[in-house]
Amino acid sequence: MTVSGWLFDIYPLADRMIIWIKQEKGYTIRLQDNWSHSIYVASNYKADFKSILEANDIISLIKEYEFTSCYERIVDTKESEVLKLTLSDSTKALTLAKRIEALGDNKFGKYRLYNVDLLPAQSYFYEHDIFPLAFSKVKVVINEDGYSQKLKWIVKENEDVWSTDYKIPDLKTIHMTVNIKKEGRIPRYSDKIQSITIKQQDNENIEIRCNDASEADTVKELQTEISNIDPDYIFTEDGDSFTFPYLIYRAEQNDIDLILSRESIKLKKPAREGISYFSYGRVYFRPTTIRLYGRVHLDKSNSFVWNESGLQGLYEIARVCRMPLHTASRASIGKCLSSLQFYYAVSKKQILIPWKPVVAEHFKTLEELLIADRGGCILEPEIGVNEQVAEFDFESLYPNIMLEQNLSAETIGCDCRCYFSHNSKLRRVPELDYHICQKRIGIVPTSLKILLEKRAKYKQLLKSNTGNQELKSIYDARQSSLKWVLVTSFGYLGFNNAKFGRIDAHIGVCAFDRQVLLRAAKIVEARGFSVLHGIVDSLWLKNKNGSIKTEKTDYLQLKEFIEMETGFKISFEGIYKWIAFIHSKRNNVLPVPNRYFGVFEDGSLKIRGLEARRHDTPTFFSKCQNEILEIMSAGNTVNEVKALILTKVKDIFQSYIAILREKRVPLQELIFTKRLSKNSNEYYQNRNTIENNALRLLESEGKSPKAGEMLQYIITDYSQKHGSGKVRRRAVPIELINEKTTYDITRYTELLVETCNSVTEPFGHIITYTNNQQILH
Repeated sequence: MTVSGWLFDIYPLADRMIIWIKQEKGYTIRLQDNWSHSIYVASNYKADFKSILEANDIISLIKEYEFTSCYERIVDTKESEVLKLTLSDSTKALTLAKRIEALGDNKFGKYRLYNVDLLPAQSYFYEHDIFPLAFSKVKVVINEDGYSQKLKWIVKENEDVWSTDYKIPDLKTIHMTVNIKKEGRIPRYSDKIQSITIKQQDNENIEIRCNDASEADTVKELQTEISNIDPDYIFTEDGDSFTFPYLIYRAEQNDIDLILSRESIKLKKPAREGISYFSYGRVYFRPTTIRLYGRVHLDKSNSFVWNESGLQGLYEIARVCRMPLHTASRASIGKCLSSLQFYYAVSKKQILIPWKPVVAEHFKTLEELLIADRGGCILEPEIGVNEQVAEFDFESLYPNIMLEQNLSAETIGCDCRCYFSHNSKLRRVPELDYHICQKRIGIVPTSLKILLEKRAKYKQLLKSNTGNQELKSIYDARQSSLKWVLVTSFGYLGFNNAKFGRIDAHIGVCAFDRQVLLRAAKIVEARGFSVLHGIVDSLWLKNKNGSIKTEKTDYLQLKEFIEMETGFKISFEGIYKWIAFIHSKRNNVLPVPNRYFGVFEDGSLKIRGLEARRHDTPTFFSKCQNEILEIMSAGNTVNEVKALILTKVKDIFQSYIAILREKRVPLQELIFTKRLSKNSNEYYQNRNTIENNALRLLESEGKSPKAGEMLQYIITDYSQKHGSGKVRRRAVPIELINEKTTYDITRYTELLVETCNSVTEPFGHIITYTNNQQILH
């Protein structure tokens, strides 16, 4: 039997892999493959394997075993003999690994384990060289026992993972919302269901209402409606953090098995609420995902890819990085990048994936550390406003450096001794003189190649396609999703938990970046321009002779010189009518490299580091600042902008002050957002801050936010004094806002003044507001 269609969903059940295929006519077919996940064990002595194969608690988890040869570490140049253990249940890999590790008698490295934390579905993708939404012909082969099946995959040639014009099947989507009869001010699992709303594409909404005596019937009716509609996607706003755990709890209270998947698997409450983790200087919280089987549950509040690039971006990430749609929708970008690297390691290079990475940093002297640990190049900006400034940005500079210079964990200071070859041109890291392997291409550049080339193709398609707006939005979403993986690639190279990361390669990228940016700056200055600012991969410059206007053709010629001398593509972003580089809020003589705003000659604004770009800024402030900037953008010169500030900007500010003081601003536009750096109970109880007051109110209602979660609140009184004469800050979290909630007019007025001054001060004008009067200095 042969089946054709798109690979939609995949997951393991015991020693089978279950695959759902979406056919061209819209039918969904369930297939199963007699396949299970394998882990690998290495040891210095083959005799050590005897302990594993004789342990009953280990043998009980193994379907079969064999000895095979693979590259054990990414830096190895010779294959090693390892023990391959195929699991009888693919989901038990971690259990098996821990039992084997326990046999090591606490001797570090006695047993080295591989492919342990590789998801079985991803392992299946790598082994069969397939990916989500691959249009394939699947041949089903029945084994001799007449029951078990093996699948043979043939992906349609013009729809492989490199394709940019692949077709996506028509997938049925619903949005599900649960309304609760709240007994308190914050919803709890103990609250009963009021109603459930199912929104369908191009169909009437279905509302399932619940009477006090029929909550069980409501849950059953929900299951019936889902079965009748048979959606591919179920969208929720908070499905992982509340909606699904709540429904599971209510079903249990009514002695009902909640089944919303195509597979008849009961949904269970997760063992833990979620995890807090640290990434790029911030703490994040990720709720435990609620997995459906045969359908995809997409929680909009728990999907970075969805929020940045929509479904088209999710499809692109899932295909390129070979991750199931459910996993890709929840995964961090670093996890997506890792999966792409794993594919090339496992499928193309026969390299094992370490459970616990052990590739160490190369030894360095103190002098080498001082040279190495410098990061990218930053040329501090000149504080103030400049006219006729051009901006150049290198295109994906760091990923291109990794690709062109072959920078990867195994290529920096490689052990293959290729530097002794007289026939190869030695590649060295600038300033540090590290040699780079000449014989093999590293995992990191191999993985980046598809990301860089596909993104370039999508950007070219965007430029060439001028008529079809729907197609343009698809291309833009796909290239945007690839951009985020490329952005992450550099940081992940130096991440200590990255399977194929190494700080030496990370340092090497920075060294090449410094060389490229400084070389570009010298070219610019040699051709009569001065550099106003430079940061990592961007340059802002103007003609040294300010009285001469530089034409676009001159900058395009300069672009060609830079590309020719550096070997890297650079884009000419345009010419600013004016651009303002802003000083630090704490020290007015210190510039901030990533805080500036300006207007291009076509009237478009570019803003970085201002309140309007920050996620924690209330909407009211962002709207005001954006409106002021739009007015200022009409000015072609600094003097024209100053004139606009004295007239139109002043009026805009006054109008915002008026509606603020007249209490006509909706509370939703005055919400501050703060990401918690630790659990709410870990903050000092008596700490006199707005955030602490909001947290204490939430705790009094039974809610304790975790580290990484968002706290949102309204300031109600910023300067209230109690008996001791001390000021007590007061705020109300959004969960507790009601019709009696009012905002602190004085405090919001002060903050609005600060927001406006962020954009007027560089032009020499400061707004103050005292005694209900506006003063413009």
